[in-house]
Amino acid sequence: MTTTFTSTPSLIEQRLGGGPGMPPVLLNHPTRSATTIDGWKSVLFGLPFLLAGVAIDSAALGLARGQKNAPDWLIGLIGAFFFSAGAFLVVHGLRGAARKAEYEHESATRPDEPWLADHPWQREGSGFSAFHSMLQRLTAVLVWNAFLIPFFWVGLNQRGLGRLFLVVASFLALTGLVFWARWIQMLADLFRYGNSFLCYDEFPYFLGQTLRVRLRAPAHASSMNQLALTLRCVQEKYVTTAGGTNRQTQVVCYELYRDTRTLAHEQLAGAYAGCDIPVEFRPPEDQPATALIQTPPTYWEIEARGEARGVDYQAYFLVPVYKRP
Repeated sequence: MTTTFTSTPSLIEQRLGGGPGMPPVLLNHPTRSATTIDGWKSVLFGLPFLLAGVAIDSAALGLARGQKNAPDWLIGLIGAFFFSAGAFLVVHGLRGAARKAEYEHESATRPDEPWLADHPWQREGSGFSAFHSMLQRLTAVLVWNAFLIPFFWVGLNQRGLGRLFLVVASFLALTGLVFWARWIQMLADLFRYGNSFLCYDEFPYFLGQTLRVRLRAPAHASSMNQLALTLRCVQEKYVTTAGGTNRQTQVVCYELYRDTRTLAHEQLAGAYAGCDIPVEFRPPEDQPATALIQTPPTYWEIEARGEARGVDYQAYFLVPVYKRP
């Protein structure tokens, strides 16, 4: 089923830049962009945080003199926040700059084969690691809870306005239970279905031509009520919302194109783990090609979503769809 987008966007979509005639926003969709800045800008932005983290941790270890208004472990924790954020931005920026330089070199060498420089593709297919996704979610949840520790300490040890920190931290901790629930769901998904792999019949695929792939059936595929395979063109953008001191820039995924194939329970009844489930699409010629090297990127993916009793199945696979030279 091919979808044309003419519906009225929701309030959340409007807030993120959607509007009449605009492609819909993919809420809670995994992004390829780790942050909204890249390259040397990321390095320059991250250096002050990294140096601040080193200075704070030096004070916690007693290497720098000065009055301390909090225990060493708390000062060290705050320093670790600054250092980790700065190190992430610096490493992310250096990797991005190196990747762009490699792309320019490869593009100049093989200008008629942009897919060779755009992304380190595996010609056999694309894998989805449910373990990696679960681990990412667990890391995010642990960082979120560690971030609240200083607020709890201030709220428990300071009177007056300090109690406000305790109230805010408690509210945010309760909100974080949603993240824990999502992590438990992803853990159950991992144990039931494991990792997944999508096999390419060709490499690469071209716009306007038939795209044939084969999904290696995950464990317990035969128990699914249905399995929906969606070919989608995604364009990420850096969207700034609100204004003044409340300005916030985030990565937003827009769905430019969607085509879905649905397999009913009867079609999955004979499927066993490891067998191939074939499916084909035909991406239109007037859609944009994959450009993963861009910041933010545009790319094609196939989402596999299976409905089952207890734990649903969900996986995302990149697909190399380019314009024919």
